Amino acid sequence: MPPRKMFTALALPAVLTLTSVAPALGVVQPDSAPGAAAPRDKAPRPNLVFVMADDLGWADLSSGLPNGGFANDFNETPHLDQLAAEGQVFTEAYASVQCSPTRTALHTGQYATRPTNNVYAVSGIAGQAGDPLLGAPHGRPADGRSAVPTDYTTLGETLQQAGYATGYSGKFHVSASPDEIIASHGYDENWGGSQNSHATYYFATSNQFNDSVSPSLDQFAADYTQDYVDANIAPYSRGVSEAQLDALVGTDKHVTDAQTDAAIDFIDRSKDEPFFAFVSEFAPHFPVNDAQARPDLLAKYRAKAPGSSPAKPSYGALTEGVDQSVARIVDYLEETPDPRNGGKPLADNTLVIFTSDNGGEEDPVEAGADNGPLREDKGFKYEGGVRVPWIVWSGGRDLVRGGGRSNETLVNSTDLYTTLASYAQAALPARVPLDGVDLKPAFSRGATINRDHFHHVPGYVRFGGQLQSRPFSSVRDGRWKLYHDYTDGSFELYDLAADLGETTDLAARRRGLVQQLGEKLVEWLDETDAPLATLRAGQPTRVLEDVTGWTYAEGQVTRHRRDTLTIEPGDEVPFVLPRP
Repeated sequence: MPPRKMFTALALPAVLTLTSVAPALGVVQPDSAPGAAAPRDKAPRPNLVFVMADDLGWADLSSGLPNGGFANDFNETPHLDQLAAEGQVFTEAYASVQCSPTRTALHTGQYATRPTNNVYAVSGIAGQAGDPLLGAPHGRPADGRSAVPTDYTTLGETLQQAGYATGYSGKFHVSASPDEIIASHGYDENWGGSQNSHATYYFATSNQFNDSVSPSLDQFAADYTQDYVDANIAPYSRGVSEAQLDALVGTDKHVTDAQTDAAIDFIDRSKDEPFFAFVSEFAPHFPVNDAQARPDLLAKYRAKAPGSSPAKPSYGALTEGVDQSVARIVDYLEETPDPRNGGKPLADNTLVIFTSDNGGEEDPVEAGADNGPLREDKGFKYEGGVRVPWIVWSGGRDLVRGGGRSNETLVNSTDLYTTLASYAQAALPARVPLDGVDLKPAFSRGATINRDHFHHVPGYVRFGGQLQSRPFSSVRDGRWKLYHDYTDGSFELYDLAADLGETTDLAARRRGLVQQLGEKLVEWLDETDAPLATLRAGQPTRVLEDVTGWTYAEGQVTRHRRDTLTIEPGDEVPFVLPRP
């Protein structure tokens, strides 16, 4: 079947509901669970809490549930482990190669190829003088700092318009300023979020954080008191002595604790109405060193013997700090009566989602993450750069079908928008192409949603001068993943069910499958009008002779029969799918 525009066949509907998603996306229902609870009385619209760690690796949790059994034997995350055991985990969840494209996808519900997204990396993707291609898409900015257009209806705005109180805590990054987060991106309140990409220092000094964190968080930056330690740290500590906890009193507040304070304060003040709390952790993003870790946790990990997983005490401390942050929020939900739901615990009518914004950064000096057997890490196109843990939990069994259930649905960052709008019964913006699917059938019933996953970066991704990714496109369909490299026109094919580490390229042996997946990729590029890298000025003209098959370039799909293609400097370098 030749590639063509497919506005309805792909999972890109503008409006997704329970009835429309199931047949279009192939929802597979699970077997009935023995002793399943009967439906309860109809509850009010649920509260929504989304917690996202920064640069947390796929295998950084001490539970093996979210990562196919690759538990970390150095980091300790007991509370997230419990959340996974009580809730539902998605082992095939994807983000983008870096944080800003993931964050833009979460706020817009769109793939980066859309003109109202158009964020592929933290900084420009044009590349360097020696790169053969020019990675800046035609007429579009490629810098992620001010990513989300102010006139776009974001997820926050959609929930606001549906009557939700909306609060943001922590890193934002894809905004031109802190004020824009409230004025243009749908949040009633913001604590700490700004255009900055990370906290350059994790502790407050003289009751305020440095300028990498918005001053709005400073109201929670006061030094630790004995009452604070007793109430908010001691109950969640394991393997830390009472003396180490007491030593925190009078010392500087850690940003993870401060932003958790802000999130809980918002929830407490907003519980008389439905609320959406977006908790964007600064940790464990670099800088990862002893100066950034809370002293009680750092002492614990310094004294701990390494296992088989990477063992960096400061990284373990930052990661367990995130674990304690989630535990505090969940405990508040479980212990606080819900005035909208007959005084039952808030947790009974709250959906909690936990994930990371990209694959972990494995640099042992600046970071220290663990992606397990996955190939490469943050910034790279392979699984280690883009696969992330994804846990959903609720105290109400009609919101999340839990019990440690593992779900193999392919999850993408774009899905948050449509899924939370579905739970909130919120109207989606008209005439806006949303690329996510409604995961509510998966969350609430344990259904598996059959869909493909796509990724596209029309330029170069670098970090610290290291080239991580060249211009590429990829598609995941079930167990198979296909990559296309635009620099040399090559394809790579991996069987992730048998080769999770992507060690054996099967493209030459499975040409028919390359053709099949390549056609899906061409259809998607065409559907989203994906921009491509161009041949850099000064490069020799490229001539491709005797081309038979399909190409995509300049927003068009073309069929060829033994044609000669000439690519001049300034022309888009096409996606070429030759017929076998």
